Amino acid sequence: MIGPASLWLKGLSGPVRSGLWMTLSALCYAGAGTIVRHLAGELPTFEIVFVRNLFGIVVMLPWLVRMGAGGLKTHRIGMHTLRGFSSAVNVTCQVAALAYIPVADMAAITFLQPVLGSVIAMVALGEVFNGRRWTALGMGFLGALVIIRPGFQAVDIGMVLAVASAVAGAVISIMIKDLVRTETPAAITVYLLVIQALIMLVPAIMVWISPSWEQLFWLAALGLIGVVLQVTFNRSMRAADATVALPFNFTRLLWAALLGWIVFAEFPDIFVWIGGAIIFGASIFLARRGG
Repeated sequence: MIGPASLWLKGLSGPVRSGLWMTLSALCYAGAGTIVRHLAGELPTFEIVFVRNLFGIVVMLPWLVRMGAGGLKTHRIGMHTLRGFSSAVNVTCQVAALAYIPVADMAAITFLQPVLGSVIAMVALGEVFNGRRWTALGMGFLGALVIIRPGFQAVDIGMVLAVASAVAGAVISIMIKDLVRTETPAAITVYLLVIQALIMLVPAIMVWISPSWEQLFWLAALGLIGVVLQVTFNRSMRAADATVALPFNFTRLLWAALLGWIVFAEFPDIFVWIGGAIIFGASIFLARRGG
């Protein structure tokens, strides 16, 4: 941002800036999910993911021109590639899930990511198993059961894909935690977009359906929103501690419910709100206790 808006932001305290950035990030998440749900019944999943990344690269071009090749210098292309593959799985599951379930349901399930990330860190990185983490895991599992309600309703394939996306997202969070120690956020984003586009190229070609101009517009909007989502999330986390930033991320469920109601006449039932609150509470519990 430039001019008065930039000066206004700089004049705010770190926690306030963090809350504003995270709220905007949450809105972007809900907006992206709404667009995907609109396109999911018209275009193949692989194509949506591939074109989304292409438009994301276009959005990042000004940064690439300004920084030059030096901005992408890295000695960790292997980790970038692994992260790109994991993200391709994550986004593909998200897009596929949104063909079956409302945006708000998807938003609620994604709150599992910090909880699952903590468990993965314990297993993969040898971090300590303690009562705090077991409590958070139990809360997250309970919240997921409240939303999915197996035995009380048929388990939707969309919910299975949403949980798979949350697992992949948790793995990615561990990778990002490692990458940010040596790589810039912008470089991480560019490598993600390029590698993910390359991974999805062949699957997209195999199922390709020529999009209409309207669909291209929404795909371009999806690419733009995806970049803004990442940038605003990172800025929020830099402006204040996670314990300050993360509570504002719960607004993604509110935004998703609002957009789902306006666009699709879908509104989450009480179990989604309760389950989402339980899962989100587990992630905040972890953040406040230091993971």
